[in-house]
Amino acid sequence: MRKNKCLESFSLFRNLSRLFFWFFISIFLICESKIEANPKEKTKSTSESKSLNKHKAKSFAKDSRPLRQTIVLSLDGFPAYYWSDPKYHVYFPHLAELFRKYGVTEIETVNPSVTYPAHTSMVTGKDPGEHGIYNNTLSDPFEKNDGGWMWYAEDISVPTLWDIAKKKKKSTANVFWPVTVGANIDWNLPQYWRKKIPEDDKLLRVISSNGLHKEAEVAVGFPLNDVAKDEVKLKTATWLFQTKKPNLLFVYTTDLDTMHHGYGPGSEKALARLVEIDKSIHTFLTSVGAFTKNGPGVVIVSDHGFHSAEVICAPNVVLKQRGLIEDDLGTYQLTFKSSGGTAILLPGANLKVTKEEIQTIGTEIETKCPGAEWISFDKQLFGEDTSSPLKQNGKESFDPLKIHPNALGLLRTKETLFFSGTRKGEVYQKSNSKIHGHGYWNQNSEMKTIGFVYDPRGKSHSFHSVKDVFGIVLDLLGIKQQSEK
Repeated sequence: MRKNKCLESFSLFRNLSRLFFWFFISIFLICESKIEANPKEKTKSTSESKSLNKHKAKSFAKDSRPLRQTIVLSLDGFPAYYWSDPKYHVYFPHLAELFRKYGVTEIETVNPSVTYPAHTSMVTGKDPGEHGIYNNTLSDPFEKNDGGWMWYAEDISVPTLWDIAKKKKKSTANVFWPVTVGANIDWNLPQYWRKKIPEDDKLLRVISSNGLHKEAEVAVGFPLNDVAKDEVKLKTATWLFQTKKPNLLFVYTTDLDTMHHGYGPGSEKALARLVEIDKSIHTFLTSVGAFTKNGPGVVIVSDHGFHSAEVICAPNVVLKQRGLIEDDLGTYQLTFKSSGGTAILLPGANLKVTKEEIQTIGTEIETKCPGAEWISFDKQLFGEDTSSPLKQNGKESFDPLKIHPNALGLLRTKETLFFSGTRKGEVYQKSNSKIHGHGYWNQNSEMKTIGFVYDPRGKSHSFHSVKDVFGIVLDLLGIKQQSEK
């Protein structure tokens, strides 16, 4: 009996053993199958992942979604030769690093190559003759306007970036951008001055957005005015960007231009100041989260280059000698409005000169001022068709209407020559010291400047002229340009 029970137990044990054996074999085979399959699955998964990443990268490159925020930063008076000549890079190491990493372009300015027309061209995409800001200052031979500049946005005759942004429900802010007094900008701190003394601050508080000027002064610790250094402007811009969070911010810096006028491009003092400006710009860009995920789009641009003159040409002396400007009576038939490297001839209220007389005036100035070139806008003067660009020596050159709608002619130079607006002294004389400036013909190499765009979407932008800022910013904001009829 006991033996039978033992045999039964043994038989049960053997059957269970077989059962467990086949169970474990099945598990082993299943696992082995999965192990062999995993590398293929992994390869497939990796391949799909790479394909997806590639697709994402491709999509990123073509991303056309508007950016939440965009900054336009102007560095007044930065010549293109500071970038093309590597010896200058040490004076703006932070900007140079950005330019090397993301690319920078040599661009053209407009005619005249001066600050207010160029900055207005940036925000309108138009030439001065089209947008209405023909020069920094009005043509005012007898200074009835007390040296006033073209500060007022109401003088701009075409839509601006801030106008268009406003219509598209996008907020705007400004730190010192030219021609913005009275502009339709949500948080506006315009450039303006009269005597460059503390009294100007009171006026700035009135013409800025309600309470904003004082609020910014308290936040930054310094008042924003025309004698404030660029560090104050950039700190103000940081505060404005961080607290108001505008969709579009304009920032204008002036110190490099000031140093170039005073001491010359490439001078020790100008380059030393550039080092400081570069550092402040780096601090500003870092503080606003530029070049980071979800950071703003960035446009860095300048308005013109720089050139130095050694001789002076005063064409208004010729007009006065001919009796076309009468100081005693405060009247004139013709006057030259100088921009430094160019001067345009404008008519007075009672113009009684002939085309031939105007041509002789131009010829006389060319003779008395070696290096001066006279271009007559005959079509402007005599009401002929002005729809086609003016041609010089059989080659298409430029459209006079894009410079000034009323100009009768223009003086320009490629030499170290400066056109003065004075009516005193000699027509042509050597300067006691070099005159550092701009306003020269925009095709002159010294007037070329720089344009930089960082688009977080990875999109590239065509940048050849200061006028291109307009279209670039609209694209960054996701606003379609209206076609002109």
